[in-house]
Amino acid sequence: MEEYERCVRCGSCLKFCPLFQVTGEEQYSPRGKAYLLQVMDQIEDDQELGKEFRQLLFQCTMCGRCAEICSSDVDLLEIWHRQRARALETAPEEFEYLESLRESLANVKNIYGFSPEDRAVFWIDELIDELPNIEDRIYAPGKTAETVVFLGCLMSFRATQVDVVKALFKTLEKMDADYLVMGAEEFCCSHPLHLMGRDDAAVDLRKHNKEVIEATEANTLVTCCPGCLIQLARYHDLEGIAVLHHTQFFARELETLAPSHSAKNFAYHDPCELHRIMNVRKEPRALMDMLDIEYRDLDAACCGGGGLLRMTDPNLSDKIIEFRKESENLEDMVVLTCCPSCREQLLNAGLKTRDIVELLFDSLAEGG
Repeated sequence: MEEYERCVRCGSCLKFCPLFQVTGEEQYSPRGKAYLLQVMDQIEDDQELGKEFRQLLFQCTMCGRCAEICSSDVDLLEIWHRQRARALETAPEEFEYLESLRESLANVKNIYGFSPEDRAVFWIDELIDELPNIEDRIYAPGKTAETVVFLGCLMSFRATQVDVVKALFKTLEKMDADYLVMGAEEFCCSHPLHLMGRDDAAVDLRKHNKEVIEATEANTLVTCCPGCLIQLARYHDLEGIAVLHHTQFFARELETLAPSHSAKNFAYHDPCELHRIMNVRKEPRALMDMLDIEYRDLDAACCGGGGLLRMTDPNLSDKIIEFRKESENLEDMVVLTCCPSCREQLLNAGLKTRDIVELLFDSLAEGG
């Protein structure tokens, strides 16, 4: 029996699926997709239905909430992973935009198509006045450090992430941390390929990153991106290196923090890949508690930015964050999070947002 055949169509997933919440249409739901898989042999000759189903597989944020609450213990994330790979193999012509992304990752090692040498340029230009020695932190053969920072594509190239990048490095400097950042030697972590089901195309990216990371002789690898965290912790086969999200790293390294003097109307949004898939839940809250921050815990729901949905169906992605914004009454809140992809979604919805590391630096700066 295929695993998806264990789905008894109880409908438990409907209430929590972000796609079903904003469409109300069964085919977008985990139950609907599992049913289509069960009857696929009956519709394989119907070209239009086959095409529609392949598109549906990518109309999903891969947030994992359906698998979390499935009473039949169906590993829906793994099923979608395999089925996406099959869809791309069956009808690659239907996914030219994803093939373009794969080519960008193969050729220039980032999702934006920029030159690899630009990976450190954007944020260095923003930091050089405040941290004149920041260029000394860029990895080069022979350089070693206790900690290596893996920024990821979004934080390396997106202007919307500069404030978080600044806070990250200024916090590390304030702590006198012994660290290096990979710069142009950092290749994409391969998470977009994994979300496509194309792990076969990720081998070279992972191999290169592993070689550079291990060459630094670091004992700790830190990243702010939950997607990068998944790839680095599970698929890079790093030996003797603790792979940590930045909230885990700072919760471990910082013993005290000055109370935050920021506004008190905070809400905390749990990134799906961080809290649900990587089970990092306590550390972000521990840091907020150390800062004596008053915050409202939001429902552990998806922002709509995961699973490549921002690329495959931006309209649905927008609907999900707008639904979240309205249902949680976030208009007058400052939404705290610790994921660059979630940050993009929150900003796109016109919401005020800060990464937890920004508050950490504020506290350390105020503490002198």
